Amino acid sequence: MAHEEEGEAEEEAVMSETEYMLEEEANLQEEEHEPEEAMEEGQGEEGARELQDQQQGSEHPEAGPSPLECPLEALEALRADMEPTNGRGRRSFAPFQLRLGQRRHHRLQQRSAHMQGIRGFWAKAFGNHPQLSAVISEQDLRMLRFMTNLKVQEVTFPSACRRILLFFGKNSYFQNEVLVKEYVVSAAGYRASHSTPIQWSQHYEREAYRRQTHDNGLNFFNWFCGHHLAGSGRIAELIMDDLWPNVLKYYERKKAPGEGSHRRTGSFKMPR
Repeated sequence: MAHEEEGEAEEEAVMSETEYMLEEEANLQEEEHEPEEAMEEGQGEEGARELQDQQQGSEHPEAGPSPLECPLEALEALRADMEPTNGRGRRSFAPFQLRLGQRRHHRLQQRSAHMQGIRGFWAKAFGNHPQLSAVISEQDLRMLRFMTNLKVQEVTFPSACRRILLFFGKNSYFQNEVLVKEYVVSAAGYRASHSTPIQWSQHYEREAYRRQTHDNGLNFFNWFCGHHLAGSGRIAELIMDDLWPNVLKYYERKKAPGEGSHRRTGSFKMPR
């Protein structure tokens, strides 16, 4: 009876955490539109001023450009006229960008704290993702159950890149608490530039080596272990651009009948 009550209490706690995170994600999405609305408002004010200037100009028409006027000189004059308007737009938009960044950072910290309170949260989210689950084996899922958090960072200096930070609790597979995978972003996609070397536990080191040498194809374990695997940028892209911003959707997602039953330790062609 005590176990049932504990189970019910834990289920209620998870439900409350999930409801809270749903509300937080809705707030994040709402806040993302604030700068756009503010910008539109600012543009409306600029438009009103321009219309007023045009009306005043119609009352006192000026002579048009001379047919002999150089087109480059005319373009330069237009650029000079537009620069003050562009400058006002940038200055009015900057405070909203800063405010949004601060509020978003605070919300993401709250989201991470609540996720860490749900046991196996990230393992379930990874396992429910229709594309990532195709390259994740049951062994990978057991390893991911020790994952406590995932973060994505945007880096602009010394070069533009994106980082995936995987946080883990104490486990019997490896000793790292944080694994960092870094990718340079270009028009061609994601190109791996750095991956934290994994410090395998003594009793699992042989099995890790066996898995890497037995199958060097594209799968989650090989992506997890290094960054030289061809096509691994697609896994990083799915994590950063889909799983991370929409993690609650995948955590709560109900699998279709038979989905995930093909999971094995081998490699797969990454679906797009």
